[in-house]
Amino acid sequence: MLPISQLLKKTGHQIFTNILTVLGVSAGWSLFLVPVIFILPIHFAIVFFAITIVPVTVSVYAVINHLLQKNKASIVLFIRSFFYYFKRSFFLGILYNLAILIAISEWWYYININNSYLVFLFATFQTYLIFTFLTTQVYAIPFMVIEDLPLFKAMNKSIRYFMKNKGYTVGLFIQIISVTALLSLTVIGFFLLYIGMVAIFVINATNNLRLDKPEKDIIDSRELVNN
Repeated sequence: MLPISQLLKKTGHQIFTNILTVLGVSAGWSLFLVPVIFILPIHFAIVFFAITIVPVTVSVYAVINHLLQKNKASIVLFIRSFFYYFKRSFFLGILYNLAILIAISEWWYYININNSYLVFLFATFQTYLIFTFLTTQVYAIPFMVIEDLPLFKAMNKSIRYFMKNKGYTVGLFIQIISVTALLSLTVIGFFLLYIGMVAIFVINATNNLRLDKPEKDIIDSRELVNN
């Protein structure tokens, strides 16, 4: 199994050699953010973001996975993947959004209503639990597109891989947060590079664990392309 440092080098090389695809899927993903940031009123923007952000992210992962397997990608695959995975990814997005909303609401309550020490401890502990939950689900989207798993099977499998590779997964999650923070400082870099880079990195990391711990009866997402 390759360490995270080697995965970063491998990912960097693949980003460089497939830069046009990375730019294309990242731009397509960013188009869903334009109404949220610039067009819709705040309440509609939040709803639109909650409904679309995970499905379009799964579409990016599906295109990148096909690119790494077949060395080709297309806008047709991006659109097809959005609808193919929409139901599963929509419910996954609800779970992600609820987890983040719980943490935000608890800290809002602490800052604006009750800044007691007990509430601070509760908010800290709750944030830790949510961080742990999100970390356990770092492989959920990759398993959904690589093996075409149903939602809960992908989530359960992600938890199992997390339990077997805690240090590896935490390191991976920290790298994702670091890339997010760095690219957020540059608007162009975030909108044109971010999601494509992260998708390549996370899929490489997931395949790294799958190769280290092969399993039987794996369903390949190439079935989506052949349909």
